[in-house]
Amino acid sequence: MLNIVTALKIEAKPIIKHFGLKSNKGIYQNGYINLIITGSGKIKSAINTSLLLSKYPYKTLNIGIAGSDKHEINEGFFIHKISDYDSGLEYYPDYFEENSSEITCISKIGKYFELVDMESSGFFEACYKFLSVEEIILYKIVSDTPETKPKTDLIPELIKNHISVIEKLIEQKEDFFKDINEYLEFAASKIRLTQTQKNQLKQILVFYKIKQIPFPAIPDLKRKEDVREFLSSLTSSFF
Repeated sequence: MLNIVTALKIEAKPIIKHFGLKSNKGIYQNGYINLIITGSGKIKSAINTSLLLSKYPYKTLNIGIAGSDKHEINEGFFIHKISDYDSGLEYYPDYFEENSSEITCISKIGKYFELVDMESSGFFEACYKFLSVEEIILYKIVSDTPETKPKTDLIPELIKNHISVIEKLIEQKEDFFKDINEYLEFAASKIRLTQTQKNQLKQILVFYKIKQIPFPAIPDLKRKEDVREFLSSLTSSFF
């Protein structure tokens, strides 16, 4: 089962047609895909992604267009880091070595970065309340640059050009998180972690792996205060 989130109906139409999705109270489905159109912006993305996941808490893909001051139109990228321009917060969704990039999430159009959109951080924050990081996936397709403004009639074609990404995600992919999950089990044998702390440590380990930093040593800790301080020290060292 795969959830798909798009901001715009024009982004969703080629997916709905290709996979034969039928509307069911605002969610488009076919038995193995659930798709929702959230509307533009972080808040709408967060609200409607939460609505979808409250009913269907499965691996979730946010696919859509993005601006870029570095890449060419029609290039597509998985996202391994989200930077929220307004809050300064950073997020680390599922990681794919192939065609991987960072994205900056903004509130108002007009600014350009390597990749830029208006939904990604809201999408991630909503997903993180329901899913682990390896179940949160973003794929963005360049639609405009500082020199070339977005063309609405081009968007469906851009999405169609990358439909194969969705097909591959439906299939089982090699588990990037295998050693991370094994290390989490090891950590849980030495320190007592709440689910929130486990998710926090998992994000830290994802960052370590992306940056090719050896996983940190896990001390024997019993007190809750010591566990919080340990996780805080890892975060402050690299984030």
